[in-house]
Amino acid sequence: MMQLDWRKSVQQPSFWFVALAGGLALLHLTLLDKSKLENLFSLSFLMWLTVASLLWDKRNRLVLESNLFSTCLGSTLLMFVLLRNLYSSDTSLRILPLVGGIGIMLIASGTKHLKDYYREIIILSLLVVARLVAVFLQSINLPLWTAKFSAFALWAAGFQVYRQGVFIELPLGRVEVYGACSGVESILLMFCVAILFLFLIPVNHLYRLICIAVAVSIGFIINALRVSLLAFLVNANNTEAFDYWHGSDGSLLFAVISICLFGVYCWFAHVQRFKVPPASGEN
Repeated sequence: MMQLDWRKSVQQPSFWFVALAGGLALLHLTLLDKSKLENLFSLSFLMWLTVASLLWDKRNRLVLESNLFSTCLGSTLLMFVLLRNLYSSDTSLRILPLVGGIGIMLIASGTKHLKDYYREIIILSLLVVARLVAVFLQSINLPLWTAKFSAFALWAAGFQVYRQGVFIELPLGRVEVYGACSGVESILLMFCVAILFLFLIPVNHLYRLICIAVAVSIGFIINALRVSLLAFLVNANNTEAFDYWHGSDGSLLFAVISICLFGVYCWFAHVQRFKVPPASGEN
């Protein structure tokens, strides 16, 4: 009996849709893990989780009907991203979810119903959009702004600090705020997290702008405080602690702190407004 049920489920279009989507997500995350791209892996995990949540919410409304043209086009897109990622690069890993996802949607629902997945397509394009946002952030000399804020934080904490361009100088040492520490990755992560949140919780346009601004500000401030900590450790000649907080583990911990702070903001500012009040007569 169980064997018959299994064969019946395999014949359902929904089974292959879930199998292809799950396989694509697993492949993408595996390639990111092997490439040692921690920030991109974290963002991609949240991205796939959000897509899965949206698809689950409308699972009973999806039209899983395709045609030969859509199936061939979708299969071609899937083959393209699979062959492209035989030699993983940052660019190919960013376009894999978008192109592969559209391919699966075409195979599942055809071109006629592709519009039903517009939210998922926008989410899957976040990794590409993030690259464009990174170009903008690099154009505004973000390292200089990070150095200014970090120096101000040290001064406010009572340290004798001097800033010269992107160099932060303390009495016993100095640090340089260059590209990797400028906060680009932190800001991009929080920007994308805010976008993902807005797809899950409906808010008006003003709250959307505020939400994105808060997320970006948290990313910038937390990273700048990390730079202040690194400058303090250099001044204290604590090489071991500096290496840890300057490395991937320390960076990941600060990213977690940023996401948690943003989560607290979202809970009090947005999520609680959607709590269902208890019915009359309930204790």
